[in-house]
Amino acid sequence: MPELPRDEPTPAVAPTGGKLAVRSYLLIVVADFACRALRFLSDIVLVRHFSREIIGQLNLGQSLSVQGIGLSTAGLDVIGIKTVAAGQVPPARMATTIALLRLLLGVFAWCGVALVAGLVPKYQPIFQYAVLYGLSIATAALTIGWVPQGQNRMHVVAIAMLATNICYFSGVWLCTVCGWPPVAVPLILGVAEGSTALALWVWLRLACGPFMWGLPAREAWHCLQDAVPIGGSNYLRLLIQGSDVLILGLFDTGDELGVYSMGFKLYALGASLVAIYLGVLLPQLAAGAAAGTHNVSAELNSSLRRTLPASLVAMAIAMSLAGFGLQLLYGAAFVTGASALRVLIVAWPVQLMSGHFRMGLIAIGRQRLDLLLVGVAMVAHLLAKLCLGYLGGSLGIAVGTLAGEVVLLVITGWVWVAGKGRPA
Repeated sequence: MPELPRDEPTPAVAPTGGKLAVRSYLLIVVADFACRALRFLSDIVLVRHFSREIIGQLNLGQSLSVQGIGLSTAGLDVIGIKTVAAGQVPPARMATTIALLRLLLGVFAWCGVALVAGLVPKYQPIFQYAVLYGLSIATAALTIGWVPQGQNRMHVVAIAMLATNICYFSGVWLCTVCGWPPVAVPLILGVAEGSTALALWVWLRLACGPFMWGLPAREAWHCLQDAVPIGGSNYLRLLIQGSDVLILGLFDTGDELGVYSMGFKLYALGASLVAIYLGVLLPQLAAGAAAGTHNVSAELNSSLRRTLPASLVAMAIAMSLAGFGLQLLYGAAFVTGASALRVLIVAWPVQLMSGHFRMGLIAIGRQRLDLLLVGVAMVAHLLAKLCLGYLGGSLGIAVGTLAGEVVLLVITGWVWVAGKGRPA
């Protein structure tokens, strides 16, 4: 990323202390759970109003749009967080740059979603839903919540998250009361997301000064080049997590698949909490990286000392309650999935440690190396799951997942400790 001109001084965000990081994390976790609850209530309202066929079509259309959002993001939000935290470019200029790049990529992603929905025979009935949900690709591009995240203003991020979901729930409730057609649902989501995006731009003007033009084309291109490896790593991680149920489906399509898939949702919830913390940690690492790699190492060590013991305690508690939780949430028939769930839970602290090393690599500009390491771990994941899933069913799949996460921890830890992750 180019240095700032001298007439545009922008101080780096000072690395925050551990207590502030924990407070920020807890704030985002509470907001995340509240948003999940609002989405769950919205789903209940929709399920009670529309037929199961319509619900299935809406979910499928939204799933296609989510893929488009993932592709159009391309790691640009992470680059934005890094740049804002390090003070390399004024937030207003970076916001314009990232938004324009994501909108440009979003045009191709939206066309891709529409093309898939229009050409695949099974998807043709949901074409209109896929196209309308695809509007979220544009609203996501314009939602600059990564700016306050890069500045460690997590209360702004939390408010934006809650505002979107409150607006969406209110719109869904109004949709059912007024008897609107199902095509109104994706439009309601677009309005909710668009309103939050607009509010964030107003906040940017008030908090960071006047709007600015984006970076010159050459520098914006370099920004995109830096972002693509991060987007690639994120997408590979998404594929890795989604492969469990798909691979188990090759060996079993009956009760065992259903039991494992529900337990996997509980594991994924814990994994999302790890991901939230790493998102809070990244701005601190990026700010430290502006002053030298040794600051990043010190912050990583400090963070691991704070969080690893807590993650081990959470792992032990979750493992002891695995069977009870499955029975309480899903019924006695799902208790048989407790063994596989316990193995998956062991992966939480492993993900926390490897995630620290990965965030460190990204903070010092080694995202291409991170992509390579994630790719190696993905191969290990797939091979372990295929072999162990064939031999041991759902328990083998769980062990394969844990093995793949351990491989990622070993190689990222070795790269960082051995000093291979020098700044780019």
